[in-house]
Amino acid sequence: MKGLLSGDLPMEHVGQRLREAARRAVLSGDQERMAQTAGLVVTELRRRGELARVAVNGGGEQAPDLFFLRGSRRLLDLGAIVAEAAGVEPTRVEPAPPAPDSAPEAAAARELPLDVIGVLRAMEEAQNLDIGDPRSGEAGVILAGILRLLVRFTPQFRLFALLHEPPDLPEDTRAVFAPDPDDPGLGWLGVRRAGAAAWLPGAAGVPQAARRVLAAEDGFAPACAAAVPLLEPADVSGEDGPEIGLLFVVADRNWRRDVLLQLARRLSRFVTRRWRQQFAVNQRIHTDSLTGVFNRAYFDSQFTLELERARRSGIALTLIIADIDHFKAVNDRHGHQAGDRVLVTVARRLQDELRRIDHVCRIGGEEFALILPDTSPQAARDVMRRLLDGDFVTAFGDGELETQIRATVSYGAVSFPDAGVDAFELYRKADAMLYLSKDSGRHRCHFWNSSGDHLELLPGAEASY
Repeated sequence: MKGLLSGDLPMEHVGQRLREAARRAVLSGDQERMAQTAGLVVTELRRRGELARVAVNGGGEQAPDLFFLRGSRRLLDLGAIVAEAAGVEPTRVEPAPPAPDSAPEAAAARELPLDVIGVLRAMEEAQNLDIGDPRSGEAGVILAGILRLLVRFTPQFRLFALLHEPPDLPEDTRAVFAPDPDDPGLGWLGVRRAGAAAWLPGAAGVPQAARRVLAAEDGFAPACAAAVPLLEPADVSGEDGPEIGLLFVVADRNWRRDVLLQLARRLSRFVTRRWRQQFAVNQRIHTDSLTGVFNRAYFDSQFTLELERARRSGIALTLIIADIDHFKAVNDRHGHQAGDRVLVTVARRLQDELRRIDHVCRIGGEEFALILPDTSPQAARDVMRRLLDGDFVTAFGDGELETQIRATVSYGAVSFPDAGVDAFELYRKADAMLYLSKDSGRHRCHFWNSSGDHLELLPGAEASY
């Protein structure tokens, strides 16, 4: 009570007589007197519009009394004051029971939304997260950007994300962490039930990396924290995906357990929704609209990024340039619509034969680039055997009028560091190997060799020099 009357409540917005009564109550040290005076101050501030009540669980008698200070971003829990003024005991909000999987609408209705005077809606409309850079589509980068955005609107909290699988993180992140098996404070995760939330006293149970960030920050002393599941969006329009980690919401003062858990769940849902939105934007920017694979702009940035990763880690990287043979003849004979279907078939088959970490990019009319991280020349030859033996057949038309087009593809391949360390140099050599395959009869792959004795790989045959 003393803290509220001495600084937390905007006393300058009440009358002189009430300010003087508050000062005398604080000097007296009488808790009951301070509570009664604080109740009068809160009532006056609400009448003047300086305090706005925040609805939790749609309001009602059981709702906690949270108030938003006009002109600031601070939330105050004034449940004890309101209860004292009304002559009743403060109420406790119990978390909503989990809903069965078969009733998602009922589950949504029972959740406890927290609407901080439109703040979260304003954040959802924020457009200042990075887009355009291919890395802005990666989970660690997206989450770091969203948490940086959220902390601007929740200065009384510090937010961190712990991902179950080691993420690819930006170097400047201070809020997203990989799991540390040697962290003694996270022993409770071993007995945590999947999907369960946790309330944590002080900084106990918060990831050690987060505690180091908090320790380096002046004026923020953790009082309690909540850890709630963080869900990955399954796709741009479907239901949320599986739990990928935990969102930690650390407060600098003691919040009631149920209220902090409700707020943390609300923030976690916001993170998932914003993640889905940004992923959709990145897909539109970086995806070829016809084939669904990545486009040239993505390749130009991503290949440079993957090459830098390969340099730092000292692992191999392979680049393959692919071109559909006699594609102009397909367009001339069957029409451009048939040519488009051939492009889609080739793009999908290339994706089917590669790993999730590989990148298939359409970089020209009938030309594709394949970026294969952590792939040695020997491993690349195994990939090329599958591709050369693959069946690129496109069927169109109906019944007896159905037409099949069997396409073949020529390839040129280079590997880092054997073929060079510069992105432009590697691309130029891969392109030269592609044209060597074209000149040698098509439907084959040449691998660059420093001696000039380039390896040639044919469908159904072993490599030859």
